[in-house]
Amino acid sequence: MLRPVCVVSLATACILGAAACSRFRHQPSPSYSVRPAASRAPSASTLATQYGCTADQVAANWQTARLSIAQPGTPICRVLGRYGDPISVSKSNVADMQLVSMLHRESNGRYYNATFVYYADTKTNRKLNRPVGRWIVDRVTASR
Repeated sequence: MLRPVCVVSLATACILGAAACSRFRHQPSPSYSVRPAASRAPSASTLATQYGCTADQVAANWQTARLSIAQPGTPICRVLGRYGDPISVSKSNVADMQLVSMLHRESNGRYYNATFVYYADTKTNRKLNRPVGRWIVDRVTASR
């Protein structure tokens, strides 16, 4: 008598397991914003207009501070154009701040990655003495 009960229990467990697995398989996967491979990153002057900078500032950055590493806290308008046009731009929002990362490639094969941050005017950001309401350099790194 025990043997048929075990077989029925095992069969029931398999059916329930298969039903559960099929339920998990059909759930939608997360979606991500994907650019077509043929699309290009915006130019430094296009980015300048998006962030309140002028074309003259971009040109001046290229002439006076070309390829020098920008220090954290430097306003975005003093950095755009310094490394030329980016090959990739990514944007994200994280807990009361926005981040923009721009990857640049020089003809000698060296890469520059500039990350900018914008802190929203919130009680927490003011309490932490963050520079709210303006785009500044978070960090700039260069490959060797």
